[in-house]
Amino acid sequence: MTRFFDSGNADRIRGKVEGYSSWVEVDLDAIGFNLEQVRRMTGSEVVPCIKKNAYAHGIVHVVAFLMERDVKRFLVAKLWEARQIRKAGLDAGVINQDPLYTDAQFAEVVESDITQVIYHNDSARRLSEATESTGKEASIWVKVDTGLGRAGVVYKEAVELIEYVAGLPGLRIDALYTTLLEDENDPLQIQRLKDVKAELEKKGITVPTLSIASSHGIFFDPDSHLDAVRPGVMMFGWYPVPEAREKGVELRQAMSLKGRLEHVKCVDPGTPLTYGGAYIAEKRMKVGTMHMGYSDGYLRQLSKKGLVKVEGKICPIIGGVSINHFLVDLSGTEAEVGDEVDAVSLSGENDAHKLCDIAGVEPYQLAVWMSPLTPRVYYRNGTPVGLSEPALVT
Repeated sequence: MTRFFDSGNADRIRGKVEGYSSWVEVDLDAIGFNLEQVRRMTGSEVVPCIKKNAYAHGIVHVVAFLMERDVKRFLVAKLWEARQIRKAGLDAGVINQDPLYTDAQFAEVVESDITQVIYHNDSARRLSEATESTGKEASIWVKVDTGLGRAGVVYKEAVELIEYVAGLPGLRIDALYTTLLEDENDPLQIQRLKDVKAELEKKGITVPTLSIASSHGIFFDPDSHLDAVRPGVMMFGWYPVPEAREKGVELRQAMSLKGRLEHVKCVDPGTPLTYGGAYIAEKRMKVGTMHMGYSDGYLRQLSKKGLVKVEGKICPIIGGVSINHFLVDLSGTEAEVGDEVDAVSLSGENDAHKLCDIAGVEPYQLAVWMSPLTPRVYYRNGTPVGLSEPALVT
């Protein structure tokens, strides 16, 4: 898909990046590697969960890339995400988990060939009515609550709902799915969904896809792999829980956060730095200012303890991380204004997992806090091939 990725644009992209104070780099090869790991582990259809703008990697470019890798269907959390995929001209299957409230929304998902998640009679009825006005059939996934207690038709009532849905005109049931508690109750939940499908088959209702496993289930519940799996964070190189790292499955982090030094100066001992004098210089030291903060996605929890990489050397953050700035101890470096800084590296002491361990958060939290207003640069084989710049007005 050359309109999204073109190595012939490498020089133009590099020229753009030279003017950025902060940007996100996305390694498409890492995403492709992780996809093949999921396929190897499960043997199931892979339906990536690309909520929150593909975990901040950029939903349109991620979908375009994975379509090249023969991924047919994607799961989103918000209708606007499905809308972005269609607006980009991508015809992949899109399953929307966002509840619909207006007639216009029901009409939109039908007209745009977006699969809708259903677990209420009323939503099914309104979707059916939308197919009558548009003259198109609507695909649905039915979400079954097998024990999580969050959303979905309760498993004991699922057969009754699905019988009702199957009798409505214009609707096609393409899948049943559920979400696991991710504890000792998982086998019971898996069996409950299988029982629902078996009861439907007795009534002559066939559902082609049964899906249970997300990233956690892929690692820990082989019985949950079934027809389709729905990996989320692991598609981008992050393990769903620390214990998954012990499974011996390599994942490759796809995202890094970079920036440039805005200001460099030397300060004397006793100089207060950052809000409230959160850091007092103990000696004469070289200090760099980054025009980057938690609004860009650099965790505020890394105040006074974060690490960045400058000239290949690990340098500590001093003082607090504010909305648009943080300071770096540049002692022992030759760094100057404009030099590149790896705030979150793909590997080493300041990769995503290690920084999140320092901050006391999970890696997916780092991902979803990455600002959509920070440009994304996409790489293949170390060459920039795509660029997504923010737009406040569309």
